[in-house]
Amino acid sequence: MEGDTKGSAKGGESSAKKDVQRSPNAQVMVFWNHFSSTLMFLTDFVSFDCEGKENFTEEIGLEWTPNIKLIYGETAGISVANETRRQYQTLRHFPADSRKYCYTLYVISRSRYLLRATFLYGNFDNNNVYPKFDISLGATHWSTTVISDASTIEVRELIFLALSPTISVCLSNGQPFISTLELRQFNGSIYYTDVEELYYLSVSARINFGANSEAPVRYPDDPFDRIWESDSLKKANYLVDVAARTEKAST
Repeated sequence: MEGDTKGSAKGGESSAKKDVQRSPNAQVMVFWNHFSSTLMFLTDFVSFDCEGKENFTEEIGLEWTPNIKLIYGETAGISVANETRRQYQTLRHFPADSRKYCYTLYVISRSRYLLRATFLYGNFDNNNVYPKFDISLGATHWSTTVISDASTIEVRELIFLALSPTISVCLSNGQPFISTLELRQFNGSIYYTDVEELYYLSVSARINFGANSEAPVRYPDDPFDRIWESDSLKKANYLVDVAARTEKAST
């Protein structure tokens, strides 16, 4: 089920509109304060392994790129039981100060994108104190990320219309860190809205109803690499029980 704050529903995703504060000085502010961590050119798909050592292609066919040498922050390696994917073996963490630390990416103006950031704490600092920090898209607050478990991957995802040739994804407040950053370009008018220059869509849930397993569905089955979680998972706001005589049907 897909909807926004006005309650519309279609498809299988749940999302909420967020007001985008289009500050003309946002990019200037980022570069002037030297907060921008890296700048890179993008293709239709970019999968950014924060602090990875080299390019690699995972089993489903997605190519991952490590970030270049950064001035700010530090690298940390982590080890989490049952998590063997290479992109989650390292992360980048930043000082707990008042500055913003940003990844600035080239995009195609007037194109729509899915932007996904993930965070796997893994007790990288050996403190067992769960971080809390903010993530923003340029000058617009995106989400406050609250880590509640060392081995759970926190995912933040939004869909937006690019209005300039670059975007900045910024981390600030608390003790920020990041594991991966992904960008997926949409085709044509998919996700078009008549207010897309003022708002972005913040994804709260994307559910595959009638799933045959707990495994998510994503690329290559979904050509835009949207991740559809199984309805058999017991999560908040997901399907929590099944009524009598409910049947799954293949289509």
